[in-house]
Amino acid sequence: MTYDAIVVGGGLAGSAAAAHLARRGHAVLLLERIRFPQHRLCGEFLSGETQDLFARLGVLDDVQRAGAVSIRTATLTALSGGVFHQPLPAPALGLSRYALDPLLFHHAARLGATVREGAPVRRIERDGDGFAVSTDDETFRARHVVGAWGKRSGLDGSMQRSFVRQTTPWVGFKAHFEGDDLEDGIELHAFDGGYVGMSRVEHGRTNVCWIASKSVLAAAGGSPEAMLDGPMRRNPHLAARLGRMRRVSERFEAVAQVTFALKGTDADGVTMLGDTAGMIAPVAGDGMAMALHAAELAAPLIDGYLAGRFCRDDLHRVYAARWRQRFGLRLRLGRMLHALYVRPHTADAALRAARAVPQVGRWVMRNTRG
Repeated sequence: MTYDAIVVGGGLAGSAAAAHLARRGHAVLLLERIRFPQHRLCGEFLSGETQDLFARLGVLDDVQRAGAVSIRTATLTALSGGVFHQPLPAPALGLSRYALDPLLFHHAARLGATVREGAPVRRIERDGDGFAVSTDDETFRARHVVGAWGKRSGLDGSMQRSFVRQTTPWVGFKAHFEGDDLEDGIELHAFDGGYVGMSRVEHGRTNVCWIASKSVLAAAGGSPEAMLDGPMRRNPHLAARLGRMRRVSERFEAVAQVTFALKGTDADGVTMLGDTAGMIAPVAGDGMAMALHAAELAAPLIDGYLAGRFCRDDLHRVYAARWRQRFGLRLRLGRMLHALYVRPHTADAALRAARAVPQVGRWVMRNTRG
């Protein structure tokens, strides 16, 4: 069988794209390397626009039943002890990837997509006008392929994507904690060389997710536990939070070589979504919403290509232009905020400026959102 589209990656972007295409009547195969449920490194913060995205996808009620919690305020702190607090532009949600990913994956199946878990893709090759997609056990064929495999994969190397040759100093960690209540807020705490986001998720837990330079990790002894007990506690607000919490995750999720470079919206004819196209700096808190947005943006264009209304080159040209228009400003702002927030002096100065002119903070929050 030749599918209309194969979607590689069953995270937010991939499952949403498969659902949108299946709903349009296309034969879709969705391949995911892991078996659900499983934890993933992620801030697990769903900014305000995701509620409309979930509603259009047809899963908003399911997300709420899965235990999504309401988040209405944001608090930012600096190493000096400075604090900035304000309401979010729109109510947000907190829900773990452990709960959300299988929900979206199985929603795509209910809409008619063929889904495979535990099926890591090893090769994507051109096959005439279409593609051959190979796992360890089988090769599938499709007229079009969508790439949604996340931040970094061996597929990026085999497709010779340029960002793979670049090294970056950033590493990330994540775990769930219990023992303190953020109420209806999300918090972002700066420390020297990094920052940590805290967001409520289901079952009364708090997701603690941070990014830092490799030098900070090495100086702390090379482990996430050492970072929690060392450099991160020099921020008094963060130290107070951590002192009231206990880790309930069995292990830390970790990732290295985190890049905020624009990776490209297509490669070798494959349409890229979510972090596979470009990752927003975590300080902006909009990565999950952008993944859902990108799927919604690409699906009608892929539908148009599959229906013969335009060629693949036109699909990628229009998608690239709309992707830049939708995400370009927030990606630039995210990189700027990241550069400010990983340095103690600039983080403190930024918070003082936001307190002095609250309109600046509100403008930044609005413009790192859809």
